[in-house]
Amino acid sequence: MMNNRSKFSLLLLFVIATLLSSCGQSSGPSEAEGGGIFPTRAGVTWTYSLSVDTAGNNVFRPAGTSVQRVAGTRQLAGREATVVVSTTTPLVGAPSVDTAFYAYENNRNDQFIYLSSIQDLIGDIEGIRNITGFQAGWYPFIRTSGGVNSTYTILQNVQVNATAEGLGNITITARAEGRVDGTESLTINNRTYNTTRVVINNTVELRANVGGFPVAIPITVPLRVWVAQNVGIVRQENSAVRIAITNTTLPGTRQELQSITGN
Repeated sequence: MMNNRSKFSLLLLFVIATLLSSCGQSSGPSEAEGGGIFPTRAGVTWTYSLSVDTAGNNVFRPAGTSVQRVAGTRQLAGREATVVVSTTTPLVGAPSVDTAFYAYENNRNDQFIYLSSIQDLIGDIEGIRNITGFQAGWYPFIRTSGGVNSTYTILQNVQVNATAEGLGNITITARAEGRVDGTESLTINNRTYNTTRVVINNTVELRANVGGFPVAIPITVPLRVWVAQNVGIVRQENSAVRIAITNTTLPGTRQELQSITGN
């Protein structure tokens, strides 16, 4: 995850930029079935470049790399889950390792992610404690099987409670809907991919009581994801967002495929 300068903006960022997102790839039915967007074979490895737009001018600067590898499968909450281990190496700071679980439907064209808590996405946040109210389970992330212009619900008024330093009790409501936006030829690192572009609209509302007055901060940010047959995610990005009430900017982030092996 990218760190923010503000506890407020960092709290908002976890739902906007990484709610189902900081997502890697893989899992599900056997490779023998053929076709499909997401490779699932154990050992498949993706290497991504990471970049960030901190100023909100749509200029992304290098921030590090992420290597994601299919480590195997396991049964989880009624589905076969593919275990994906990600090692993120920032340009500044120590590397981090995360494990995520994915499952697939419709011949590996629809990707689900298993979330057991908000902390699965954001880790520990300085100043934010006692995050409760999130329902563990499988959530659709990328659903392409409906074709161009099809829509699907990811989160429907999911609400979590927390304690924020200096603010006391806060409530966060999140909604997310995906839409297959179209197809696009995308060239990255001298390789051209025929991709399907998916837009995920995340709407977040943070409610707090400041000085005895209720404060609500609604934010909508689109997350754009490009996927290709037997490759998975080629690019994933969200734009920077300015939060006037907190005088902060949530950075834009971009993840681009540099290489894939084992698919």
